[in-house]
Amino acid sequence: MSYIITDIDGTLTTSGDTPRQDYIDWLKQEAADDKNVIIVSARPISRLDETRAWLDANDVPHSQIHLNDFAGAGQGPNVGLEFKRYKYDLLVKEYGVEDIEVAVDNDADVRAMARELGLEAMTPQEAVASMEMPGEDDPTANNTASRVVGLGNSAEAPDDKEIIDVKELETRSLPLGDFSVTDTEDGQKTFSGYAALFNTPSDGMQFTEIIAPSAFTRTLKRVADGKKMISFLFGHDETRALATTASGRLTLTEDARGLKVSAKLDPADPDAASVISKLTHEALSMGMSFGFSIPKNGDEWTDESVRTLKEINLFEVSVLSAGQTPAYPATIGLTAVRKVSADKLGVDGDRLMTTLENIKSATPLTEDDVQVLDQVRERLAPSKPVGVDPTVALALLQTKRLIDQEL
Repeated sequence: MSYIITDIDGTLTTSGDTPRQDYIDWLKQEAADDKNVIIVSARPISRLDETRAWLDANDVPHSQIHLNDFAGAGQGPNVGLEFKRYKYDLLVKEYGVEDIEVAVDNDADVRAMARELGLEAMTPQEAVASMEMPGEDDPTANNTASRVVGLGNSAEAPDDKEIIDVKELETRSLPLGDFSVTDTEDGQKTFSGYAALFNTPSDGMQFTEIIAPSAFTRTLKRVADGKKMISFLFGHDETRALATTASGRLTLTEDARGLKVSAKLDPADPDAASVISKLTHEALSMGMSFGFSIPKNGDEWTDESVRTLKEINLFEVSVLSAGQTPAYPATIGLTAVRKVSADKLGVDGDRLMTTLENIKSATPLTEDDVQVLDQVRERLAPSKPVGVDPTVALALLQTKRLIDQEL
């Protein structure tokens, strides 16, 4: 018997009580393979009846429900984290690390805590990505543990089998560039453009990245064989899918230039109508992007400063409006961070990424986060004290005196 631990808010749901259906479907598949789903949520215990009703109404498989019964439940992120740490520790002692396959939580602090206990931890998006692997009844498939934990361990794989390292989810974006929006006979609109360009060095990142021709070949073959679905999203928001390959409204092809996107948009869809309007009036401020991971041996580094992506596991493509373009330093995957941090900073890549996620989300830093920052500061700080301009120092002193007088 094996177990899966899952959170609710932000994990089983996208926002509010809206179910994250693709992840729920993944849990159903795992439960069908005789795996017990254990709910561990920071929701206060007073919401137990409401939670049980929601789980039943949305057909979420579960064998146990553990809600926060700590003092002060629901009064801050730290209380919830400590409750989960306590409950995870009890579950590890009861079932053992080997029998708990994975803990799924949208919170980076919780995932880091789970890994400290020896558990594999994933986001719900990463869990869904693992669903696309062949099942256990496929004689060519890896066992369940390798599907979730070591998806990139095989050096080679059949062309119809996707290799995913679920820890390495990344996004990349570029200006919209050449595109077209044309009318179709049925009143729809067809968008055509490029989500990725081959042999084009990246700009604005801490390293140079190049996508090799045919990097998407394996993903596109799986799509063509009906073994994978790609969505065309608005701003990487999975609740705002404009088209999918499963419906035939999204077509992805590789040509000499890059990954070409052709999507049929329905003007009756408010999101599609918004995108059509923005493409018409604000194209210069828009961009294209895609979400992906890199399998083992799927990239190649040169002097730790140039990364060539030879194979890409594609999950979605997105059209971005002004303000939605991801900042590259905030979306660098763990592969890149490990390459930079391990040798140059002396800090473990997973620890550094956890700290950066906490800073990005304004989550209170842990003692480990502070230690990581101290290590980075010690390694990167100037070797000599930096002098202060005397006029600046005088101005600061005068300002402080004025403030003191006001107080």
